[in-house]
Amino acid sequence: MKYLLISLGLVVTTVSAAVPTEQALELCRAEQNALKRLLCYDAINVDSAVGASSTVATKSQALATVPTAIQPKTDTNTDNSFGLEHKQKEQDADLIHVTVKSFSYSAHDELQVEFANGQQWRQQGNDYYPIAVGERHSIKRGIFNSFVLANDKNNRTIKIRRNQ
Repeated sequence: MKYLLISLGLVVTTVSAAVPTEQALELCRAEQNALKRLLCYDAINVDSAVGASSTVATKSQALATVPTAIQPKTDTNTDNSFGLEHKQKEQDADLIHVTVKSFSYSAHDELQVEFANGQQWRQQGNDYYPIAVGERHSIKRGIFNSFVLANDKNNRTIKIRRNQ
């Protein structure tokens, strides 16, 4: 059985241009190693201009087409877009530090905070959270596009969402 798989692997890598697409796909399906099977599928190149003719490239040709590393985008203005990532395609920072400009409570005892940078955030829930004007707080990114307001002076945190 092992010899059959080894010989089949050699056949897959040395398939000539005369092999039809269906046979090349069957050879790729028979490959047990997932990486080799993926390379085999990647090596199948169907020429749409000719129609029925196809070519199978070797592993070295398939590896030569691997793209280079993608450079990450950097944005210098992370504070203004923090909390609005679901409306934009970029994700900038996981933590920002902000200073409280003003705060108030809604009719449902939810904290509404405006920070010095102009951002307005609203508490989700009505848990108690000690806050004062001029204090420095941090907003951390949570999972599933959630955000947490925290302070270094105590261990309390609350979930918040951005209004503006």
